[in-house]
Amino acid sequence: MRSLLLGYALALGAAPVSGPVSGQVLEWTLERGVTIGSVDDPVYGLSRVGGVLADAERVFVLQPQDGRVRVFSRSGEFVRDLGRPGAGPGELTRPNRMGWHGSRLWVTEPVSGRLTFFDVATGEAETIRYRANVPGSLHRWMPFAVLANGRFVASPEITGGHGGQATASEFAIIVTEPNGTLRDTLARRSFAGNLGKITAGIADGEIWVISLLPDHDLLSVAPNGSSIVLVKRRGWDGGTIPAEFEVTEIDLHGDTVYRRRIEYEPRRVPSDFFDDDIARSADGPGINNRRAHARALREFYEERRYFPPVTAVSMGGDGTTWVAGVDEDGEREWLVLDGAGSPIGRLRLPTTSYIAHANEAECWVVERDALDIPYVVQYDIVR
Repeated sequence: MRSLLLGYALALGAAPVSGPVSGQVLEWTLERGVTIGSVDDPVYGLSRVGGVLADAERVFVLQPQDGRVRVFSRSGEFVRDLGRPGAGPGELTRPNRMGWHGSRLWVTEPVSGRLTFFDVATGEAETIRYRANVPGSLHRWMPFAVLANGRFVASPEITGGHGGQATASEFAIIVTEPNGTLRDTLARRSFAGNLGKITAGIADGEIWVISLLPDHDLLSVAPNGSSIVLVKRRGWDGGTIPAEFEVTEIDLHGDTVYRRRIEYEPRRVPSDFFDDDIARSADGPGINNRRAHARALREFYEERRYFPPVTAVSMGGDGTTWVAGVDEDGEREWLVLDGAGSPIGRLRLPTTSYIAHANEAECWVVERDALDIPYVVQYDIVR
């Protein structure tokens, strides 16, 4: 069983601390607690889960398909819904993120460009239509999160290229006032390794290939809007430079809290991993030279000889950061970093599960059963 962590280093020149993981970072275990969800009960059954938050009394489960936030007690009893499907005030259309601004819960709708703030005690809602004012930009900017100071984080809508995919290699993450006035660039997010332009074997034009192993930068926002974490996770190229990924925390003023390089054991991609995708593409419409097209695709994929080291990241409610490694043998290792970016723990979950909300005492995990039905499960952390 591989481990995500071999050592970690300050990003500015310090040597990694090497050695076996077991001697550095304690492996945590999980004790199962409350389970929320049902196969056949419409009150407790869940559709796709877009996010989970928990406070001292309640658990909030975002339901993008249903256009609502479902509220449960911490013991699992249904309390109420916040919002309902629709495009009016207090209604939600394909919401995708939520977090806290003070005592209110915010929910973003990237498609409609709206944010809704809910009073969780009364259910009262305030809906804002958001439009970023970025001079000279050709992008449509979508609301991403609300910071603790009331300003909004926005990211560009990724369009263009073949099949509506982006052809640019880097995008800014910006901060604006609620009225859309630009204040700052909070971070820059790279997509450079995800795309490749293929012209060989195509009757007319070109296509943009999206890698089956996405290695674009990952972004997570603290539930209370106090900071963001950016993970640079380009896969190792097999050279002499150590296999590392980089984690940076940035506060709401744009200042770097920490930057860490974390060394990991690279996992090589099997030689036949891309075969099915290459065969499908070479048999697709518009291909007039199947062999040339397949060869160009294989050259694109051969640059990706190792799996990207990180598959997910989630900021905890207590300043921790939770980083998931590569899927292997039906499991993923999650590495836990403290508020200074130092590894303090690690645990394993099935690849069908992911951590949606966590702190050092507990984590809320989204699990799927054999019928692909989602559940939200609370686990106590045993250290």
